[in-house]
Amino acid sequence: MPSCRRRTLRIAALLLLSTFAGSALVSGASYPPDLHFLTLTTSVVSVHFHEGLDPAARSAAALSQEILRDLGNRYGVRVPRVHIVLSDAQDEPNGYASVFPYPMVRINMSAPDGTDELGIHAGWLRLVLTHELAHIVHMEQARGLAGLGRHVFGRAELLFPNGITPTWMIEGLAAYEETQGTAFGRGRDRDARMVLRMAALEGRFPSEDQATAGLDAWPGGYAPYLFGEAFLRDLSTRFGPETLPRLARKHASWPLPYLDELTSVAVTGAPFARRWNEYARAMQETFANEAEALRQRGLTPSTALTQRGVRQVGARISPNGRWVAYTSATLTRQREIRVMAADGSGDRAVVRRNDGAQLSWTPGGDALVYDEPDCYRIFRWRYDLHFVDVATGRARRLTNGLRASEPDVTPDGRSVVFVRRTEGGSELAMISLSGEGLEDLTHSDPGTLWSGPRVSPRGDTVVAARLSPDGYLDLVLLDLSSRELRPLTHDRAKDAEPSWSPGGTYVLFRSDRDGIENVYALRLADNALLRVTRVLGGAFGPALGSDGRRLVYSEYTSRGYDLHAMDVSLADLAAADAFVDPYPQPAADPVASDAPVRPYHALEHLWPRFWMPYVSRSSEATRVGVTSAGSDPLGRQSWALTFHHTSETGRLGFEGSYAYDRYRTSFLLYAEDESDPFGDRTSRMQRVSLGASLPLTRSVQSSQALTLAWRGEQHDLSGGDESASRQRLSGLELSWTYGSAKQYPFNVSPIEGSQLRVGLLQEASWLGSDVHVLKPSVDARTYLRLSGTQALALRLGGATTIGQSSLRQVYGLGGFPNGSAWDVTNARPGLLRGYPDDAFVGRHALYANVEYRFPLVHLQRGLWSMPAFVRRLHGSVFVDAGSAWTGHFALGQVKTAAGVAIGTDAFVSHALPLTAMLGAARGFGAKGDTRWYFQFGLPF
Repeated sequence: MPSCRRRTLRIAALLLLSTFAGSALVSGASYPPDLHFLTLTTSVVSVHFHEGLDPAARSAAALSQEILRDLGNRYGVRVPRVHIVLSDAQDEPNGYASVFPYPMVRINMSAPDGTDELGIHAGWLRLVLTHELAHIVHMEQARGLAGLGRHVFGRAELLFPNGITPTWMIEGLAAYEETQGTAFGRGRDRDARMVLRMAALEGRFPSEDQATAGLDAWPGGYAPYLFGEAFLRDLSTRFGPETLPRLARKHASWPLPYLDELTSVAVTGAPFARRWNEYARAMQETFANEAEALRQRGLTPSTALTQRGVRQVGARISPNGRWVAYTSATLTRQREIRVMAADGSGDRAVVRRNDGAQLSWTPGGDALVYDEPDCYRIFRWRYDLHFVDVATGRARRLTNGLRASEPDVTPDGRSVVFVRRTEGGSELAMISLSGEGLEDLTHSDPGTLWSGPRVSPRGDTVVAARLSPDGYLDLVLLDLSSRELRPLTHDRAKDAEPSWSPGGTYVLFRSDRDGIENVYALRLADNALLRVTRVLGGAFGPALGSDGRRLVYSEYTSRGYDLHAMDVSLADLAAADAFVDPYPQPAADPVASDAPVRPYHALEHLWPRFWMPYVSRSSEATRVGVTSAGSDPLGRQSWALTFHHTSETGRLGFEGSYAYDRYRTSFLLYAEDESDPFGDRTSRMQRVSLGASLPLTRSVQSSQALTLAWRGEQHDLSGGDESASRQRLSGLELSWTYGSAKQYPFNVSPIEGSQLRVGLLQEASWLGSDVHVLKPSVDARTYLRLSGTQALALRLGGATTIGQSSLRQVYGLGGFPNGSAWDVTNARPGLLRGYPDDAFVGRHALYANVEYRFPLVHLQRGLWSMPAFVRRLHGSVFVDAGSAWTGHFALGQVKTAAGVAIGTDAFVSHALPLTAMLGAARGFGAKGDTRWYFQFGLPF
């Protein structure tokens, strides 16, 4: 029986489902299943947290009330109850905000240690809550037609006009408020100013369109935060402190979206495009004057050892002084540890690295110890220590789930000193090189964060950077025998990344105490502070060779960080300038909330917050309906539901889904009832499916999952002069999937790794089906890196049918795939361009594809604040082959085709990635011709 139906797009429901539950069948639980969550409720917020985070939850509740009051007054917005989720399952600082279907903030409690792009802070919770709640207040606004729509339809996603402003507005505003509401923030951070300075000086200052989502070139995703914050600060300085609230209110009042330039005209008197150009010119002039003053004082000469940009960091010189090991991150391949000669020659990769930057030589110079994160027990993201042989590249774990990072091997080669994350901060710890004998070396106050420990050449002391809860990032000396701590610096300069001189008489480190990150030396005998470098960009991660004269460090330019080398005489260094503190005093935290705590309940959050009408039209039918959706703050349960009326058939129908994501196994229930006209008759399809997915393994490199799904459906054809007919199908499918494919920012396609899916579908009468067949299938894909960013994509697959010989048209080939093994007749599992759809059918199918993919140009451009940004154009040349047959396979029945395509990767609506392909294919066999096609996404 034909299946005459078509799907309609329910935008709001599907977006919500994809946000909270769309990956349920591949990801497993949204949070580790063993975590028991609780809820603390005040008059303003509900804080959901797992056991062990009670103090943080009480602080978050009090801070949120204070921050929402201040931001609400500033922007004139009353925000409904905000749900805040705190978790400590990830060893990466991060926050996330959403206003749909209700205001919600999610926070990873692993705080930054003050050494990265987030900068120093006087409390992670205040910083991240100020940033994320600024998003909530900004996006909550709706005036005019949007405000009226919110009263009528509720919190439908399309009724949040400020949520579709340019990324530099959304993230820049939050970074601005983060700076205004705390003592530090990215608007005051010297590293953020460094990125602006070098972009202005070297002619790489991004235009208005580039400071948005989709920018691949450095600084990539940092651009909206850093350049957006500076731009909005410039507007606030020039047009008054009420500029940002006025921009937010005005944009929220327009009857149509994407009128950002008119918003700027209404508030500042000119479009954003003009204001951005004025801001860029002002930055260039300001930084040019600063650079000239620095040049007059004399810049430090050095020799570049690398020229890749992005991140060439973490340099360590081998004990014999002959080799430099470092971490390399680029835009075209996975991060890796590399080794080169001291003069920069012989640069080679040693081992891939998931993330992280720090490493340490063993005393013999034949191995390295390094840190990297990976999935731990499926659902957590933990840093651990690894050991790699430099000659062979063979690596092994030293720890497992220890939350260990930034290692330094002791001079005797027996132990490793490192930073160990805790729920409230971090500690310095030590473990043997065999991974045994864990011992904490410090016992710090809550909120204290350590970084960069380095063991002295004599092995008796450790120098490290310590970020205190009040925002002081200082150097501290730890005596390993007595465990006594001796502060070496104490001010609000960013003093970090210490290292030792060979004799242990000096500590070298990087600091922003003169406004630019530079290398300094601290003479321990008299605590004299000496300047080592004076650079225009910034100098990071100093490492001094065994001769005490060869210094290697990372220097920043507008392309990122590269390794540089210079000769230095520590005895001849001049004294450093006195530090001038530019930061305001941090505000005192409010008294922690004493609200009662109760167990978390997902069901109380699932009631619908919106309803949205829609109209869909196809060549077959017109449907008018409504849609709604819901989810709980933890994403454990999500649902989406639409009801519609089909005018041509006069029937009501629905489509709904429900995802349950609480335990290791995820469940997804789907049901639909739809009717369509079929000539003078009516085709009705009713379907129910239930799937359960179990993640087997998960790591940065690969993942495996097992899925069991049941689907039952009934097709009815009635009306007209013919008698009614009915077909029932019911099947059970078990599938295994494996994935290791990877794609990097400047790659146009997955460029390495593989994907494999093996499935077995049973349609049987004992399941209530009118057919009885067994359908095994396999689909394998692999991606090979050619040169640069070019890739060769290969696909091979097939499917067969066992049982019920009367079914002879099970699989079809021709055109593009249209379904899966669930379609009992005329499923198109393969790709055979250059032929009509279902040109060839049979009980068995075999297909293969070879596609060469290459970049044409990385445009990296949009048009002012318009909601489109073109990342790149790319092309492909392909060959397809396949056959669908019944009976015996014959090589002569294999059909072939070849063609070319051109495509683009873009972002639309400022945030949604989109790939579109236009191609032409020629089929060389019977039924083949030259066919043009247009598709969204890569073909495989």
